[in-house]
Amino acid sequence: MADFFEPEREVPPGPFFEADQLLDLTSKIAVNAIGEGSGRMAFRQIGDARSHNLQILHEVYEPGADTGETLLQHPSSEGGYVVEGELEVTVDAEIRVLRAGEAYLFDSRQPHRFRNLSDNKTIVISACTPPYL
Repeated sequence: MADFFEPEREVPPGPFFEADQLLDLTSKIAVNAIGEGSGRMAFRQIGDARSHNLQILHEVYEPGADTGETLLQHPSSEGGYVVEGELEVTVDAEIRVLRAGEAYLFDSRQPHRFRNLSDNKTIVISACTPPYL
């Protein structure tokens, strides 16, 4: 229903995108997907995820950012690469702090959570198929 009231988003067709052409999904994620999390997070999508059946995100987690105690679950596969900083990733019962240069890949139907427990900003490039948001 919220999508009905959002202004129509113009998504460039690609195949190349300037930094200011990435689609800001931060408010959509905070309201619909994460909800109870804390700390500032920013999520920007490359292109039209639905038409490509692939969602690629540039994610920024400020210190203290947390997707919430209630673990996320959705019917997708997702992976990501930590470009800068460190990110605690929980997948089911496994927990690991990933640092720049490390990555994750899992079935998103497994309960999962992302947290930046450090004092520095964390940047991640992630992909999800089919698109989650």
